[in-house]
Amino acid sequence: MATGKKYYWLKLDRNFFKRHDIQVIESMTNGKDYILFYLKLLVESIDHEGHLRFSDTIPYDEKMLSVVTNTNIDIVRSAIKIFTELGLMDLFDDKTIYLTETQKMLGESSSTHRVQAFRERQKALQIETQGNVNETLHETEIEIEIDKEIEKEKSPNGDTKKRFAKPSVEEVNAYCQERKNKVDPQMFVDFYEAKGWMIGKNKMINWKAAVRTWENERQGNGSNGKPKKPDITLDWFDEYKKELEREESK
Repeated sequence: MATGKKYYWLKLDRNFFKRHDIQVIESMTNGKDYILFYLKLLVESIDHEGHLRFSDTIPYDEKMLSVVTNTNIDIVRSAIKIFTELGLMDLFDDKTIYLTETQKMLGESSSTHRVQAFRERQKALQIETQGNVNETLHETEIEIEIDKEIEKEKSPNGDTKKRFAKPSVEEVNAYCQERKNKVDPQMFVDFYEAKGWMIGKNKMINWKAAVRTWENERQGNGSNGKPKKPDITLDWFDEYKKELEREESK
């Protein structure tokens, strides 16, 4: 199974040019040329983990290094001496040149790893994008649900209904006094509180309309002009019982 082509690179530390040995070299006459030559040697040695030879049988000499690095031969000759003295380069008995820093700076990857890294980046981007889409969809769903609730609260003519709020005894009392009727506010509230503010099987919509219904039943005249159900003849229990029976029969 193919493992993919390998790729190498040189990991140059951000403080490379602040190193004392590099600063010493750079401060010399032709110092910048020496540094450039050194970097070219490092790059050239990547594939051989720091070792430099023209071939297995032929080592590099100063003239050959001058050609392959496009560096003046005098610079090459002086630089090799300086690099050797500072421990940046070793010269073996077989004339192999060894760059001592290459091993520490060497990075390795393969085409398979590069493809995998690319796919991981794409996957992360896709997850982030999908997260944004899901968040947008969630917000849209909430807005739709709110719109549905508003529609439920609208009457057929398009007006928004006001939610029913059960009245207090004080509110009923004030309304009864305004109408000057004989409805007992406490009895009215207790009666519908016991029924869960239902009229038959329907939820009460307008409590003032219910007060007016009680008012008509207590103050309305029969055929003889007398009150149908004078409040003073019934105690609260009988009144509650009769009202309950009347509501259940509807």
